[in-house]
Amino acid sequence: MTEATAASVETLKVDAAFDAVSAACTLRGVAIARLPNLAESTLGIELTGTTRKWPVYVDCAEENLRLPTVRTVPATELLAHVSYGGFVCIDDGQGLSLDPNRPADIAAHAVMKAYDLLENSAADAGSGYAEFFNELEGYWFSLPSSLRARAYFEVDGTSRMLKGFSNLTLKKPSWYFLEREAELPWEVKSEKLGAHRALYVHLNDIALPPVQPDRLTCAFLEDVLQRMSPEQLTLWDKLVGPSKNSPKRVALLVSVPRQAGGRSLVAASFTANRGVIDKKAVVTPLTMRRHTIGYMRERGGASLDLLSKHVVVLGAGAVGSVVVDTLAAAGVGKLTVVDHDEYSEDNVFRHMLQPLYIDLEKPMGLKLALEGRYPGLNITPVCTTAQTWLKTADLSKYDGIVLAFGAPSVERSFSRVLKDRRFDMPVVFTWLEALDLGGHSMLMWTKGEGCLNCTYRDDEGRPSLASRTSFMEPNQAVTRNLTGCGGAFVPYGALQSRRTGLMAAEHLLSAVSSVIAGEEARQPSYRLWIGEGKVAAEHGLRTTPWFQSARTVSAEDATQKVFGLACSHCRHPKEPTQ
Repeated sequence: MTEATAASVETLKVDAAFDAVSAACTLRGVAIARLPNLAESTLGIELTGTTRKWPVYVDCAEENLRLPTVRTVPATELLAHVSYGGFVCIDDGQGLSLDPNRPADIAAHAVMKAYDLLENSAADAGSGYAEFFNELEGYWFSLPSSLRARAYFEVDGTSRMLKGFSNLTLKKPSWYFLEREAELPWEVKSEKLGAHRALYVHLNDIALPPVQPDRLTCAFLEDVLQRMSPEQLTLWDKLVGPSKNSPKRVALLVSVPRQAGGRSLVAASFTANRGVIDKKAVVTPLTMRRHTIGYMRERGGASLDLLSKHVVVLGAGAVGSVVVDTLAAAGVGKLTVVDHDEYSEDNVFRHMLQPLYIDLEKPMGLKLALEGRYPGLNITPVCTTAQTWLKTADLSKYDGIVLAFGAPSVERSFSRVLKDRRFDMPVVFTWLEALDLGGHSMLMWTKGEGCLNCTYRDDEGRPSLASRTSFMEPNQAVTRNLTGCGGAFVPYGALQSRRTGLMAAEHLLSAVSSVIAGEEARQPSYRLWIGEGKVAAEHGLRTTPWFQSARTVSAEDATQKVFGLACSHCRHPKEPTQ
């Protein structure tokens, strides 16, 4: 395609977009006039609103299955959802579905969204800028020469001195702010960054930021200074006061209330010299990114209600490690992980840990791997057997237990012991069947009817060594070994272990959440997933009738099959002596 042909294609796109916008404006009763294009692929139009005329420019060349960029130029006033450069934030892209075969209609849709937003923002500007200050942090990000900054402290409205660190050698220069007594983040430690004085203050309001072409200057700092309380002014003196290195670079962080809830946080670095602002030095806006536990958990979808909860996971193998990781990602703040085994090369492809943790105890490996990944997580590793741990464990401090041994005899003994408790707590047993048969998760409560031993009986209700929920007929050899008896293992893959661990973690979380919500019902339940069984059949394994019938059974019916008749261990649980 020649340059002339390409230009004609772009011209056709722009003309088609103008026709579509004109049609949309006619339907809305909005007057429209065409403006000279800023670029070959950009449509320029003027829309007449209720208060003013809006110059709007839409990029008709964008074909990224998103709404095209829309600007209002020049941006000579502050408007909510409009950046310093005039870019209009018309959509967050969430749930957006576009037809790429209708580019002109897409451009028209974008223009009309921009028109409505500009009209609403103008009304906001005329009534006190409430919505603009809701979006203050976004506007601050677009200010010229703005640098990124990480806030490791809670924006709680309490004015105080902080420690600041800057690394201006990065491709994207950054600042870091944290409490004066807090442990240094690894970014600060690794680069051995020098500290700067920093002050955080909370005010009821601040002056409007600069609009194009103005830049952030000392006038902003002086305005903040005029709004400070006597206590805040004392902190200001500490910020700009004498030091060994003068003049010195310092930082001021300011939060203001958002009408929509929470607090907006903006900041600037400047030079202080002999107790005053150096008006000849540059004032640099800092865009704050919050690296606090509460913010990252809420923003990442982790439950803040679970932050104070403490769950113990017994067994940190392929399934147990998935349970631990899932509970941590969901927001559980405290986890005790019990396992006597070391992580080995045999575990790598079906365990959550990386190979670098080989030869380390599994609970310790999970602590090192996950505490650095999930802010606020506290893992207590217990590198011993679950039986040993249970002898001295104070179960009253836990909010739930997950047992992921895959050892029926051990799990049944735990079920009997845990059932004899005065307090009420959810307990999940989870196990995985060989190859591609499936996995199980069974929830019981330490009080009331329903326990793991309920599954170990025949159709007449008599005790049995085989579980009623088993997918595989008993007395079949399924273990394999590659290096002799010492390397014997039950064959299954990462997909099966992760699916089972996820199911068990969700099972426990639903129970813990019901307690948080104040629900009084404490009913046992049974969950399962069923695999295709093709690999098991190829190995000649015989399956039970339940393996087939469970595919068409509801969760309620499956639970009834397990707990329809309470066993002797949970029908009348005895009360412990005082």
